[in-house]
Amino acid sequence: MSDPRWILIALFAVLLLSSARLCWQQWRGPARAPGVFASLLVLQAVATVLLYLTLVPPMQRVAGGQLTVLTGAADQVRWSAAPGETVVALPEATKVADALAAPDLATALRQHPGPTSLRLIGDGLSARDRDAALPRGVRIEWPSAPQGWIALQPPPVAAPGAVFTVRARAQGVPNARAELVDPAGLVVDRAMPRADGRVQLDGVARVPGQSTFRLRLLDAGQHVVDTLEVPVDTVGAAAPRLLILAGAPGPELKYLRRWATDAGLAVQAQAHAGGGVSLGDAPVALTAATLAATDAVLLDERSLAGLSAVQRSALQQAIRGGLGVLVRTSGPLNDSARQALRGWGMPISGNNQAAPLTLPADADAALLQARRGPQRPASDTTTYIDEADTASHQAALPVLERLGVTVNDATPLLHDDKGNAIGGYRPLGRGRVALLPVTDSYRLVLAGRDDRHAELWSGVLARVARPLPAADAPRVDSDTPWAGERVALCQLREPAQVRAPDGARIALRIDPASGAERCAGYWPTQAGWHQLQQGESRHAFYVFDPAAARSLHRQQLREATAQRLAVGTAATSAGVIETPGPRWPWLLAFVLAAGLLWWMERRRGARPA
Repeated sequence: MSDPRWILIALFAVLLLSSARLCWQQWRGPARAPGVFASLLVLQAVATVLLYLTLVPPMQRVAGGQLTVLTGAADQVRWSAAPGETVVALPEATKVADALAAPDLATALRQHPGPTSLRLIGDGLSARDRDAALPRGVRIEWPSAPQGWIALQPPPVAAPGAVFTVRARAQGVPNARAELVDPAGLVVDRAMPRADGRVQLDGVARVPGQSTFRLRLLDAGQHVVDTLEVPVDTVGAAAPRLLILAGAPGPELKYLRRWATDAGLAVQAQAHAGGGVSLGDAPVALTAATLAATDAVLLDERSLAGLSAVQRSALQQAIRGGLGVLVRTSGPLNDSARQALRGWGMPISGNNQAAPLTLPADADAALLQARRGPQRPASDTTTYIDEADTASHQAALPVLERLGVTVNDATPLLHDDKGNAIGGYRPLGRGRVALLPVTDSYRLVLAGRDDRHAELWSGVLARVARPLPAADAPRVDSDTPWAGERVALCQLREPAQVRAPDGARIALRIDPASGAERCAGYWPTQAGWHQLQQGESRHAFYVFDPAAARSLHRQQLREATAQRLAVGTAATSAGVIETPGPRWPWLLAFVLAAGLLWWMERRRGARPA
């Protein structure tokens, strides 16, 4: 029961008691004149009504006026308040002398209901306030755009030794340069942002674990303008299983096998020497069971042309099941090889004419050494050996040879120094078929550039090989979770808990409304690596500090606020609201009625005869 109803009941009870008292006095005597008695009863009722109206004045419709709300970076906007305008400052706004403090936007709207318009000043609404129902007529006055990094896409989980890519976008810094710095403080890559500010930098994941790289933005004077933390989560995975079949032995097969062994792949290689003689590992039958236990099969044009119809059919079924097949060329592609590729859904065009292939140039020597990491010490090293090793790793890239064949409607495997596509792959079922028309990649190793040889083949096989089984990992709903803001963790299993950087453990409760997504809300209070634990499994995610990435945080606030305002505002306010009316007229009338009642109670009037 509401308070006005309780007040009404209490006043009505008092009225009944006072009326009963008057009736008792009138009955026991001395009796008052009938007119005086009736006047006392009426005045008591009038005084009761006036007291109720004083305590609960009638509602009246008034215009709400304009409400100005100050948000973050409001001090960077030139603004002024109109006479009678209400100004409210949210917690992240700079304090203003005449502004009223409010813990959030919803509270401000409740305290000042029904504004004719809402003016937001600053970078916009934080995640705390974007769910509030906004009135009509919302407009925002932005400060100057943030300068620095305004977008970041951290790399996904990487394998040890893999090359990862960081994508970012800068704004407001002309002639800028971006640098990726590893945890040891060495620059591993640098690039000039494009006209739209976008840039892509590469790094190398080392040992398993969590690390933090840094993304620096430098101006034309080589001064650091902005720095972002780039989290890199490196997780060891099962070694891919590779089967190499060659129609003849050769240097390409030799160095491919050496690279695969050094990279930790489970490799099995065979080469036909003629006369039924095979070199390499024990012969492997291309059966469904064997291919199901293999992640990638590497063929050359001779071994492809020599496959029987049964073997081609087995390979095709295995590709549809997820196997990756890569065909490399050591010579011209004959009709049988082209027909086999066409049967696997990869039509090719072009002749077998050889052409030179120049790979993209290296970064400078310092970056190259930083990306390689520390060199392995030789068992019996000398000054000559060290100098020769250093010189070979700084040698120019040799010009390779490629065949003039093109894969139609395929995703490129490589690009040359001019950005032209080299080779390609196409999906077939759950697997992929690829063609790489490069005949002599081994020359990279002979020139001392075994690093580029490894980078070439690891990148190619990573695009083609059977995808590793996806880990049952949870999903974080944001690429950049922020400290102090809610983040949703989905695909959880109970019980689940988060271990904060300071060691505190926070249990998670799955929201039943999330359904099959099985999401839970988490409010991180610290920046850094957080560990989500579900039984024996652990998943790491990084929480960013808004103070350390101010430009990025401001830009995300602006974009989220603009998206919220584009969705629309509530239709609950039309600029006119109902508010309690003034109390003083009713109080004055009550005092007059109560005074008259008191005077009549005390008046010594003539009694009837």
